[in-house]
Amino acid sequence: MIIAFIGGIILGLLFFYSLDLGISESKKLKNPSLFMFVTSVVRILFLIIGFYYLAQNNGYKFFAALIGVFLSRVYIVYFYKNKKR
Repeated sequence: MIIAFIGGIILGLLFFYSLDLGISESKKLKNPSLFMFVTSVVRILFLIIGFYYLAQNNGYKFFAALIGVFLSRVYIVYFYKNKKR
């Protein structure tokens, strides 16, 4: 279960980093809505596939990975709130 938890943290950090990267890159493009749609679909698919491989048909491992993603979200929000000061 520890591996699923750590994998969830890594998945969450990659998900939210790619979200930040996508938002910053979309400002430079001519058609940002298409870019945001495609990157959102890719991010969600990556997250679902990551959950599938981390959980291995075990609810406890899935929950551990989900908690890891949630904790990485809390860390990212805290980091960006303190970065703006």
